[in-house]
Amino acid sequence: MVTRLRLLLASISVGFGLSLLIFSGTAFSAGIPITLTTSPVSLNLHIQPGTSQTQTLQFKNSSSIALPVSIDVQVFGAYGSTGQAAISAPRPGDASTQWVSFSPSTFIAQPNVWNSVKMTIALPKSANLGYYYAIIFKPSIPTQSSARTTAIKGSNAILVLVDSGTSNEQRQVSVTNFSVTKHIYEYLPVDFTVALHNGGNIYVPPSGDIFISRNANITHTLASIPFNTSGANVLPESNRVFQETWTDGFPVFQEKYLDGQPVLNGKDQPTYALKWDFSKANKFRFGKYYAELVLTYNDGLSNKIVTSEVSFWVIPWKLIFLIIAGFIALIVLWEYTKKTIKALWHKLK
Repeated sequence: MVTRLRLLLASISVGFGLSLLIFSGTAFSAGIPITLTTSPVSLNLHIQPGTSQTQTLQFKNSSSIALPVSIDVQVFGAYGSTGQAAISAPRPGDASTQWVSFSPSTFIAQPNVWNSVKMTIALPKSANLGYYYAIIFKPSIPTQSSARTTAIKGSNAILVLVDSGTSNEQRQVSVTNFSVTKHIYEYLPVDFTVALHNGGNIYVPPSGDIFISRNANITHTLASIPFNTSGANVLPESNRVFQETWTDGFPVFQEKYLDGQPVLNGKDQPTYALKWDFSKANKFRFGKYYAELVLTYNDGLSNKIVTSEVSFWVIPWKLIFLIIAGFIALIVLWEYTKKTIKALWHKLK
């Protein structure tokens, strides 16, 4: 996977569901915006204490000028519950960033050329639990500046999670909230919120499914929604909120697009249109539904299962109103027709 950073507004999305804001500003070289690309987006590594592991990182400068690039190592943790990463310098006395080395550690990134960097992480025998590195590529970008402006240097990062596999690791994931955004929907989609807490001391990538059924004991499932297909991690002693959506119905609201761009309302929110795909007419949703989250994770010894349930209604009230109104109109028309025919019959007599 690849992440791209435009220096007009730098932000990176990573594979385990965290994102970070490196900086905000406008950077130019002779008026040319710079685009940087790093790969992979993130790495989950298992390295035993006293051993080392080498990985290849990729960097691409998509501008039209060559850029000198250096590499820095910082650490990161969870920032809030929305999947953001807080990058910082290591605490005093934390030598873990010194275990990371690069070859080369500096280079000239030519335009539109992929540059390979060998990253080696050598854990000492005293290594313990997990380590969370932010590998930051720092190009030296000449900027248009004056006496009143400050030159801005952009950065791009790859986030690396290291599991040392020591015996004192503890993984404990709990579901703090499993809910729907509304209790009554007119049509699908139905949006689920899953809030998790990792009470352990090492990161965990939970997985599982959300099963949809018409009965409370979930004995017959109508649909299943894979949970956390991106493999996002929950960092130790932190909370993480996930969003999943059930869209398999008829009809279904879909986001409006015009020329490949989402159509927004006056509040800059996406707008939706009802799509009638009659090939899915057998998936008309009406009534009360039950959803069960079946979450799994490995605690280091075996797979653990955590479950949670929620219910909701799907009531196409506008369609029901139209059907009732149409039925009443037919009754009124029938009664009027009968009276008219009866009056004509009497006149003919």
